[in-house]
Amino acid sequence: MESESLEPKEAPVDCDAGRALGCATFCCRLIVRLRPGEPHPTHPNERRSCIDKDPHTGLCVHLDRQSQRCRIWERRPKICRAYDCNHDPSLQVVLREGFRSLTQIAFADAPPESEWRRVPTR
Repeated sequence: MESESLEPKEAPVDCDAGRALGCATFCCRLIVRLRPGEPHPTHPNERRSCIDKDPHTGLCVHLDRQSQRCRIWERRPKICRAYDCNHDPSLQVVLREGFRSLTQIAFADAPPESEWRRVPTR
């Protein structure tokens, strides 16, 4: 019997379509923790457990502000590859309220799942 891989599968979310819906790169505001033993994508010889955030915007330092695309897409952490915003109630708050602050998002109520807007998949 073959064992299932414990590696996360890549989420099929269409990020361009999500931005068009108004997600404002919601996932790039979240805390990104590296998995145990996973090398940091830009500092592989340093022991870092998280991806840095811009201290002014709270966005991932690897997000290109002009194109709204990840500058390290091919080397992005496993959690970034596996994250599926369509299962995150906080995304619904962003889409409904337009909040950008994690504090605002955390204290807002998400709509019932039957009213969720979904980001298209590839």
